[in-house]
Amino acid sequence: MTGELALITGASCGVGFALAKQFARRGYDLIIADGYDEIHTAAAALTVFGTDVQAQQVSLCCADNAQWLHRRVVSDGRQVTVAALTVSVNDAMCPDDSLDGALDLVDSSVRGTMSLARLQAERMATYGRGGVLLTAAPDDGGPGLGTAVYSASSAFLQAFGSMLQQDVRDSGVKVITSLPRGGGGSRCNLPAEVARHALAALNCDGRSGFAARATDAVTTLAGRFIADRIKGPVRQIVSPTGEAV
Repeated sequence: MTGELALITGASCGVGFALAKQFARRGYDLIIADGYDEIHTAAAALTVFGTDVQAQQVSLCCADNAQWLHRRVVSDGRQVTVAALTVSVNDAMCPDDSLDGALDLVDSSVRGTMSLARLQAERMATYGRGGVLLTAAPDDGGPGLGTAVYSASSAFLQAFGSMLQQDVRDSGVKVITSLPRGGGGSRCNLPAEVARHALAALNCDGRSGFAARATDAVTTLAGRFIADRIKGPVRQIVSPTGEAV
């Protein structure tokens, strides 16, 4: 056992549970959180790896719950080495498929996760080490606003992750966003594959890979949603190193 502690959200199933399994296999003790009853079943399944697993049934769709979960983790008295925070857009799809509903869903999808990420990164910075991994469970690629909500949520996480990394850049804390493309059916969107790529990104020592991924995400988003006459200036604003020019 490593004696290190990982905090995993969205861990009752899918990408979050796959990440929890990866960390448990590596000997991490776990605090896993999700809003569903299944989080307790997930905790029981993870104990087979011989690590200590604590389950917290709490949904980060409510921003106040992020504060509560952070306080709960701090009260445990141990340093979190890695916080792997997963957003699942499909947790609360808007029932009326309206624009207002979609915008509310983007807000509820990312606000709590972003708040918890900042709180965890700031605490890690006081210890001079740690990692924050932001990822999202891919949407199913079906018709409706789900794909737009996933893309918008991913863009928020990508931009926030880049900003948070800058805020803690000299503290020994690494912030990584690993966001699969929206749309179902691809093997690269299977939970185990998403988790594997996310951990590989977190374990990458250099920052050039992160900058390249951030740049690719921005230019890809531009290609999807921005008119051709505007794409050129966008590409000029973001350099190949991921820095504004």
